[in-house]
Amino acid sequence: MAKKAAGGTKRVQRDPNATRQALLSSAVALFEEYGYDVTSVQQIVDRAERTKGAFYHYFDSKEDLLHDIHDGFIDVQLELAREVMGRDIPTDEKLRRFIVEVMMEPIGRYKSEITIYLHEQRFIDQESFGQIRAKRDEFANYLFDLVAQGVEEGVFRDLGPTRIVAFGIIGMAAWSHTWMTMSGPLSPREIGEVFATMILDGLAA
Repeated sequence: MAKKAAGGTKRVQRDPNATRQALLSSAVALFEEYGYDVTSVQQIVDRAERTKGAFYHYFDSKEDLLHDIHDGFIDVQLELAREVMGRDIPTDEKLRRFIVEVMMEPIGRYKSEITIYLHEQRFIDQESFGQIRAKRDEFANYLFDLVAQGVEEGVFRDLGPTRIVAFGIIGMAAWSHTWMTMSGPLSPREIGEVFATMILDGLAA
């Protein structure tokens, strides 16, 4: 409960998580509209109706905020990937669920954040990018393993190096951020089902 300051004026107490989220949301909106490079910390705090002190309490720098924007969606995708990989279902169905639930649905949910990361990742320093790469490698390795397992089982055709096949699938999904709209005739999940059918029909032994 907020306490009263001297003179009877109620002192506003902010929810720390709400403050951090307000700063993130402000940054996402500004980066998407104007770009990372030209957006200042002052603009971010002004739009969030917070202070620079609050900003630097949660983030070391504007680059640190860009790193957190990336982690916000990749951590969700990794959690979904681990869950799908743990299911006791055939490999081809597991790949379908990976495409739909791990790749396409989160692109719809985090379209702005993913777009910002893909456009602005060049501004992340090498040390931070190493941490990001580790998470992205974990994600990609799940897909490499699925394709390789399907080939080994005879479920998928051997089209060549499994990494090339897997990167083709990743590219198909990732590029959808440029044209996917929430007001379109198909939901991200439905688009994922279309993609999954195309890929699985192409891979089927």
